Amino acid sequence: MRHQNNYLNKLLLLSLLATPGLVAAKTSDAGQPVYIEADQVEIRDREGLSIYRGNVRIVQGSLRISGDEIRIHSTDAGLQRVHVTGKPANFFQLTDLDEEISATGEEMEYQPQTSTLTLDRNAVLVQRDNRFTSEHIVYNTQTNIMTAGPGNGSGTADTATPPRVTITIMPEKAAGENKAPENTTTDKPDALQNPGTENK
Repeated sequence: MRHQNNYLNKLLLLSLLATPGLVAAKTSDAGQPVYIEADQVEIRDREGLSIYRGNVRIVQGSLRISGDEIRIHSTDAGLQRVHVTGKPANFFQLTDLDEEISATGEEMEYQPQTSTLTLDRNAVLVQRDNRFTSEHIVYNTQTNIMTAGPGNGSGTADTATPPRVTITIMPEKAAGENKAPENTTTDKPDALQNPGTENK
């Protein structure tokens, strides 16, 4: 089931995607159409809640968000938070320098008031080929400050020691080598392969 024209859905998503500082977003993405696919959609207008369930995919320009369920919370004051769950939930976007920023985790939440992206359980954050893994990662999209470490429920019944943070830092690339390949963002759902043709 495709959902592209619901005004409330689109308004909430545009509030998310056009939020200043969202993971150093590619500027041109905010002016691109928003495409949504989900098996089910539930709109709770009075609660300011939009729920997308079942292989949810959101595409806007270079932005890709996917998960089993995406909940968008909003009030009269604007967007409050976006919560994504999946195995895993995924985020991908290019910056204005065509550098890739990606994140995965079983839970992902973005709060625009504090400009924080929180990843939980099997969390991975990749920036400019540098890779951070932890059970809990908090990334401030305005300050570019990242913290990682044990989150709630880390560790197992067999050990009191939570999983450690791992970091992989790649060497600096030579000039001209850090540009993303032309086909970096072509892994769209089949129904979104040619979104621009719908307006013809």
